[in-house]
Amino acid sequence: MKKDFRVQYPLWQMAFIVMFGFLAFSVTSATTELINSTDEFSYSFELAGFESLLLFGSISLTFILGAIFASKIAKHNKQHLTQKLTMWQIRPLEFLEQDEGMTHITRKAAQKVYTFFVWALPVLTAIYLVFELSRFWMIFGILILALMQYIIYYLEIRKYLREVED
Repeated sequence: MKKDFRVQYPLWQMAFIVMFGFLAFSVTSATTELINSTDEFSYSFELAGFESLLLFGSISLTFILGAIFASKIAKHNKQHLTQKLTMWQIRPLEFLEQDEGMTHITRKAAQKVYTFFVWALPVLTAIYLVFELSRFWMIFGILILALMQYIIYYLEIRKYLREVED
């Protein structure tokens, strides 16, 4: 079960979301200055030591993870010639429906994710309306929703595939 790409995929997405969170933190922590007058235009972007280390580390790690993820997709495509995947497709990779059972499992997991968003999006919107939050906290809230989506999906897929395995 652990080698099944349908189980691994949400974990990869969660890792990319966490990497994007580190990237967002480092970029939103930067000091910026914009001068726009009739005589000159300049923009400066300054990162502190920790934030610059975090920025370059998260970018590097994202490229490494991206390369490993691409190799996993290539391996999946070699094993499943009729169900080839690409990192750039419009249809989400969650829909790796290789049989009717997996279609049912995906539908159940998607229903739980949809139910989560029905409640989470209005709550997040209310929080943003009531509290004056910085750009980072808005991005962070959206990333938490994305992370929760994949956690819900992963737990549901894992539960059903574990039942099938037993």
